[in-house]
Amino acid sequence: MAHFQGVVWGPPFGKNVFLRSTHPEPTTESYTFGSASMPTITIGTEVTKVLQPGTVLASITSGPDNGKIGVYQAGATDGRQTAANIVGLNYTFLPWQLNERDVEVSAIYICVAKLAKCFEYDAAGAPIALTAAVADAMRNTRNLDCMFV
Repeated sequence: MAHFQGVVWGPPFGKNVFLRSTHPEPTTESYTFGSASMPTITIGTEVTKVLQPGTVLASITSGPDNGKIGVYQAGATDGRQTAANIVGLNYTFLPWQLNERDVEVSAIYICVAKLAKCFEYDAAGAPIALTAAVADAMRNTRNLDCMFV
């Protein structure tokens, strides 16, 4: 009988499902995500960068990644902390790619999403549930029309 040992698997994680419906198809725009702006998380014993769908994205307006986007984060100093710079919700699942390079992502700017499944980042770089203030900033503005249920 075969016996396998020595493989240590980390805890499972997967793609966040945050849209209420995919009909009609959400309206997206392509951007370059600045990998240096992505906070790290620990999964099991691995420290890595994971960008989940449903994460609020904002423009980077200063520093070496100027012109790219990153996660909306309170306490950031490169423009990502400003609600007026929000471009939408991330639609692209990146489970490891940001560890190595900048990546093209799709940002949804018109959709109906589940509020409890959307995220922003706090000043310490940890993902937190989307706050009411940020959700309000994404509703019916000139560049965004994200509704939350």
